[in-house]
Amino acid sequence: MARRVSFKVAPGVRISASSRGVRTSIGNSRARVSFGGGPTYTSAKVGGVRVSHRSSSVGSTTSRSGSSAPRRPSLAQLERAAQAEEIAELERQLTTVHRESFPAARPAEVEPPDPAPLDEMVQAWRRASTQGIGLFRFAERRAARARAIVDAEAEAQRIDAANAEIYRDLCAEAASDWAKLTEHAPEAVINAIDAAYADNASESTCIDAGTEPEGTRYATVTVLFGSVELIPEKVSALTPTGRPTVKKRTKTDRNALYVSALASTVLATVREALQCSPATDEVRVIVLRRAPGTVVSAMSMEAIYAATFDRELVAKLDLRRVDLSSMLLQIPEAQLRRTGATLEVVALDDPDLADVAHRFAGALSS
Repeated sequence: MARRVSFKVAPGVRISASSRGVRTSIGNSRARVSFGGGPTYTSAKVGGVRVSHRSSSVGSTTSRSGSSAPRRPSLAQLERAAQAEEIAELERQLTTVHRESFPAARPAEVEPPDPAPLDEMVQAWRRASTQGIGLFRFAERRAARARAIVDAEAEAQRIDAANAEIYRDLCAEAASDWAKLTEHAPEAVINAIDAAYADNASESTCIDAGTEPEGTRYATVTVLFGSVELIPEKVSALTPTGRPTVKKRTKTDRNALYVSALASTVLATVREALQCSPATDEVRVIVLRRAPGTVVSAMSMEAIYAATFDRELVAKLDLRRVDLSSMLLQIPEAQLRRTGATLEVVALDDPDLADVAHRFAGALSS
């Protein structure tokens, strides 16, 4: 077996020597080139997976046809390819939130209690019953053990009866909660939606629920969304030779992707609310974001989107083909302001929504 010695000679540079020769490895955790003492390899970490490529054979500069062998990617090219893959994955995550599956609400299932462990209880009570009784007082010990069995059985029955009563109460409570939810009781609706939103990436909450005089049952939710800084400044692209790379994204394209990401989050938030509140006819959404130039200690929020989503309308959407870039304004009476040549999303000019944003900011600050 060839003995191998490896040592680091400079940041990112490692040399290893064995009976097969000397190899040099240059790069970092994202991209690396290894050459000398055998074939040259390039590798890059793409999407969390390291991909290795054999660039050339020792002493080989031409292919069998006599043409030049393909040039191996440089470290810079490998890094750009990895960055392009990361950007593409981030874009995918931002614009596919609405495709997530949300479980439909159903009555809570209450697990019945296990019966009391009678055998273990009998053994424990029998052992305890003979404590303090002399070893040779056989009749007294037998009587004590017999009483212990009776007492243990009585205690097990008491425990089972108590657990059965608790189980009945829990089942009744679950049935009552389900009835309130299906009747669109405001408190039940708010609790159900907030419980479903607890693990959302974009902080969301249900602030109101009720029934209009004409019978429409609604829930009002707020979504705290980020700024355009969510969108990467660069975009993945291909070089003229077909290699993956990155280039700077225009402000117009960045704002367009921001709107698509916003639409995906809004639609996901609406779908989740409708799934966990089966009696709700429509979900009213207010999207808030931190006002530019503010800090947490002096929180200032602004409303950037508001709309009412009808259950029937949402049910008809094709989640894989919906046009996110235009969906937000296709909702009747939706509010979204985009200004300037780059169509930047700006705060809505609505005093009622501004008041909601102000109160929301105050709650967060406190």
